Amino acid sequence: MTKYLRHKLKGTIYGWNENIAKSPNVEEVTEEQAYPENFVPKAAKGRKPKVSLITDDIPEPPVSDSMADINDELTRKTQV
Repeated sequence: MTKYLRHKLKGTIYGWNENIAKSPNVEEVTEEQAYPENFVPKAAKGRKPKVSLITDDIPEPPVSDSMADINDELTRKTQV
């Protein structure tokens, strides 16, 4: 079984090395913890989303008169 080291703060993965392993900022992890994408079950690999992710038909939000006044005030340059 191959050993790996993971940096505790950055999360970077290193191959196991005796000198790096002495550092208090790294922890020893298994290959499955280091590279979980290699251990995904076959049933989950080809899975498609069940929700439509198409965003072409999103309507514009309605603009009211009070919002137009607020937007105008916010975008106006102020003199200091």
